[in-house]
Amino acid sequence: MQATIINAAPMALLRGTQDLSTRQLQRVAEAIPQHCAKIYIYAQKGPSKPQLVVGDSRIDLFGADTFDMRKKFANHATLLSNLINAEGNAAMVERIRPIDAGPESNFLLSLDVLPTSVIQYVRNVDGSFQTDVAGDKIPVTGTAGTVAGYTVKWVVTSLASASAAENFGKAVISAGDQTNTTTLVQSQRYPVFQFKAASFGSYGNNAGIRLWAPTIKDDGGVKTNVISKEKAYPFRIAVIRRPDEKATPVTVQTQFSEQFVTITAKPGVIDPDTEKNLYIADTFLNSYQNVSDPAFPAVFGDFGTMAVYENNIKTLVDLFYAAEFPLGYSDNDFNGEAGESYLFNFVGGTSSNGVPYNTFQFVTGGAGTVRLTEFSNIFAAGGSDGTMNNAAFATSVTARMQDYIDETSSVQDIATNVESIFYDSGFPLQTKYALCNFIGKRKDTFVVLATHTDGQPELTASEENSLAISLRTRAMMYPESDYFGTPVARAMIIGRSGKLRNTQYGKKVSAVMEVAIKSARYMGAGDGRWKSGFNFDGAPGSILDYMTDLNVTFTSATTRNKDWDVGLNYVQAYDRRSFFFPALKTVYTNDTSILNSFFTAMAICQINKVTVAAWREFSGESYLTNAQLAERINTFISNKLENRFDGRYVIQPAAFFTDADLQRGYSITVPVKLFGPSMFTVMTTNVQAFRISDLGA
Repeated sequence: MQATIINAAPMALLRGTQDLSTRQLQRVAEAIPQHCAKIYIYAQKGPSKPQLVVGDSRIDLFGADTFDMRKKFANHATLLSNLINAEGNAAMVERIRPIDAGPESNFLLSLDVLPTSVIQYVRNVDGSFQTDVAGDKIPVTGTAGTVAGYTVKWVVTSLASASAAENFGKAVISAGDQTNTTTLVQSQRYPVFQFKAASFGSYGNNAGIRLWAPTIKDDGGVKTNVISKEKAYPFRIAVIRRPDEKATPVTVQTQFSEQFVTITAKPGVIDPDTEKNLYIADTFLNSYQNVSDPAFPAVFGDFGTMAVYENNIKTLVDLFYAAEFPLGYSDNDFNGEAGESYLFNFVGGTSSNGVPYNTFQFVTGGAGTVRLTEFSNIFAAGGSDGTMNNAAFATSVTARMQDYIDETSSVQDIATNVESIFYDSGFPLQTKYALCNFIGKRKDTFVVLATHTDGQPELTASEENSLAISLRTRAMMYPESDYFGTPVARAMIIGRSGKLRNTQYGKKVSAVMEVAIKSARYMGAGDGRWKSGFNFDGAPGSILDYMTDLNVTFTSATTRNKDWDVGLNYVQAYDRRSFFFPALKTVYTNDTSILNSFFTAMAICQINKVTVAAWREFSGESYLTNAQLAERINTFISNKLENRFDGRYVIQPAAFFTDADLQRGYSITVPVKLFGPSMFTVMTTNVQAFRISDLGA
């Protein structure tokens, strides 16, 4: 009906429904803890880019063996990861790749094709082969006993060299191992499908596929509409996995909990019944993984890359179709229409009714030969873990730390690299120095250094003091603010080492581990709030709960003064059975400042994260007045920091426009005032003696 009034002709104009009930959805923020440690690890599997993980997501991504302290992947950093994870604290975990690790596990499926005379067999009415009493096929006699066609076989190979990554997807047609004894023609081997594991390591050698061609006789049948309407044979592919090479594989479910994926070798095919992409290159990998859509949790499949040799497939199906069509039965799916060659079932060698082709025959023999059926397992190969030891690990971490002083490195993007703290879990001295880079350019990070080195003899009190001087000197290379002339503050040095209770790690560890556990418990909640009642500045939180058999349990007052001056945190006796941290101070030099408190420095890291988030929120705004913009920025920062620090601080953002800001017209200045308590460390006391009679006077 017309939507406008033309004249007074009687009628009712129905204009439909105007929806005024909609609301703009509030974006749900990702759960990121304030205490978010960056941890490098050796791993059983998983990507080499940093991942925010905790609990089951950590296991799913990197494998259970990664965090088993009895496995080859474990070291002091693994222990740190386990301790923090046990408190439910998510961390930014990054996998280290050993220099000598092999390529990602992979395999190439090629079709070895020989033009030859194909033996014919007597058939039943339905096209199936007749057999004799022994069950053998009965050959056709006479001149019709053979026809021109192809003998073929599927061959599996893998790339194992160091250049596998650059050669993947570049396989070329090569000579096969079949020979026509009459013509002396040699077969040609055509690369068809190539698969590569999602991550490096021997773990990938236990992942594989099954690829088969269903017929009407199979469970679920075959997608006949794909055959009739899309002129393509629908194959099936499934991913399989086994715990080790001796175990029976199981089928890996897709993201939709299905046992297999229906695919075609013909590009651009859409299922006419469901509108789903069926081309293998479009649908296979994405059925098992989500690595690009941030709206859903990241899922890494067993295979992360595949190559489809489209030109080879087109060449092959055209050859096979041209040979088969003139001799075909009425139920071989061909109608002689244009573009039918992709209906040729080069995977199974039969029509959709299960009738074997005349001119296409599978043969066996030779290395890597396999038949593609629902029960044939094809596993990737060539993956290896490489050499994993503490020396190589330290070298790799040292190299990674260079990223934190490289302004072009992606770690400078704090929107995605959300780490806030790095713990020295026992690295050698040169790596300890490099860890200071962690606070070099970013103002939202904190580094905790240890005097202890994993696997090395325990240090004496004087040796720890000397090492602390060296570490503090290195940290002083990165002042808190060269603009305001503020010395380094976001660093802390922890002395002492001992054994950890209730762990399989039998070696001595740094007291850093105690700090990490307590920090994870207090500041590691996913809601970004410090948990009241779990503070550890002051008893009982300051008492050591996890460390025992400490290397140094007493130092004189003079030694403690020296340790304090060089920024070394130490433990001392709380009573006859326990020890405690009398304070947790940063390396900041002025004792009258609140910047010498570990907790204040951690709060400053979070404030810096929030101010950058405020910039992301309002960058590009052009409809607000200056006053409105300042007010909204202040409100945003206040809301993000409200009730985040266990009531310790008063925080007041004070956005304003300087004369230079007003002149530029595109900038604003946002100081954030932090009011916090000084850290109590010294008590002066004396006893005053009175007569009892003076009590009531």
